[in-house]
Amino acid sequence: MSARKADTLRIMTLNIWNYNPPWTRRRELIARAVRDADPDIIGFQEIRHDGALDEAGRNQAQQLAGLLPEYRYIFQPAQRDPEHDRWEGLAVFSRLPFISSSHIDLSRDAGDDRDNHQRIVLHAEIDTPAGSIHFFDTHLSLSRRGRSRTVREIAAFTHRYAGPLPGILVGDLNEIPAGEPIRHLTEDAGFTDAWAHLHPDDSGVTYTTANAYVKGKRPEGGGRRIDYILVRPPADGQSRLRTIRRVADRPAEDGHFPSDHFGLLAEIHIEA
Repeated sequence: MSARKADTLRIMTLNIWNYNPPWTRRRELIARAVRDADPDIIGFQEIRHDGALDEAGRNQAQQLAGLLPEYRYIFQPAQRDPEHDRWEGLAVFSRLPFISSSHIDLSRDAGDDRDNHQRIVLHAEIDTPAGSIHFFDTHLSLSRRGRSRTVREIAAFTHRYAGPLPGILVGDLNEIPAGEPIRHLTEDAGFTDAWAHLHPDDSGVTYTTANAYVKGKRPEGGGRRIDYILVRPPADGQSRLRTIRRVADRPAEDGHFPSDHFGLLAEIHIEA
């Protein structure tokens, strides 16, 4: 870690849109976006293993790691389809050493057809110059009821890991900022929505249902902010947020974007 970052962590989150084409091109653009953003820790969502698509037997986490050798990583499957040799889950990449990791399966409602995919929270304890920090990555249900239920499970899980440094929760939460699941995390569970805190007058769109970004066009309304970096203040209660901005939000020369989501990059003060 450079002197520039001695008291600051740069945190990134990005839903990589699994194997949607053109994956080999998008893979290059994701790696480019990471190098340009220069994060210390990244939470990726929609990381897939697919026996029919994996290149040289390498799942998407392994492929990205090959392009980003300065990062170590952990990954955890969530949805599994053994019959077709597929899974989808989460990965955390870090320049800093991992101390430990864990995860929990979030509950599902078998009677809700929008809550039929297994969701998880992946936890990584990471060693920083200021001490260990707890980082959480997740990707929530398409069901509003499912999201409202599982954010409570997430809050309980994250509160197991308290410490003198901020706790960080990132991911594709499939929910707008005014939604009850986000309000539970920010009003009841003690997290700060970094974007809303630092850019209260900017909607901060990260996704459009029309995939306008991927088609090389700028959004024309209809966008939503459903990707988040949430920070729980440390014991002193002081906000440690410095900056947050969108990343992976511009097309390459050929018009392709890294994903159908924009990423986020935040700087968080960690010096005790």
